[in-house]
Amino acid sequence: MIMMGYIKKVLRWQCRFLFSIYGPGLLTLLFAVVMVNFFPDGPIWPVGIFAIFILVIVSRYVKW
Repeated sequence: MIMMGYIKKVLRWQCRFLFSIYGPGLLTLLFAVVMVNFFPDGPIWPVGIFAIFILVIVSRYVKW
């Protein structure tokens, strides 16, 4: 029982760590793909604003 709690803690820590590294990039890429699908002739600058916004949010609310 103690070993299972330790494994859960390690897996939770790994998921949080991986989200803090890959999450902003994946969310920005997803936003860019969705924006191009909905607005094919639209400007590209909202993707940069979204990327900065996501970096600020993740750095503020994801604790190491």
